[in-house]
Amino acid sequence: MSRKLAMLVALASLALVAASPTGAARAAQVCPSFKQHGLKYVSETLGTGWTCKSAEKWIKKLDRDHVGVVNANVKLKNGPRGYHCFANPLSRGGRATAGDCIKGTIAYPKSGFAWTGNP
Repeated sequence: MSRKLAMLVALASLALVAASPTGAARAAQVCPSFKQHGLKYVSETLGTGWTCKSAEKWIKKLDRDHVGVVNANVKLKNGPRGYHCFANPLSRGGRATAGDCIKGTIAYPKSGFAWTGNP
């Protein structure tokens, strides 16, 4: 490889590293599980803008919502601003132990998170 070509490859590599968004949340993360109220929660983030820790904070808050017996999606009112949050039929014990919060539509979510609590 010529010296000029090697220098161009090195400069291009440095430019890519410098341009990478180090502080931005990665897309579509499967998060580590956590426990609350005797359940083991598994969650994931969708799109960009959410970290596992920020999603976990909201899941712990939404888990406290009383939703009764869930046979279909039930809208949750105290989720993050600008997001559509729902408890789904996997919810247990009258609480929102499973659901999702999304920005966009269910068919084409732009960002958000989903969770399920299991014994």
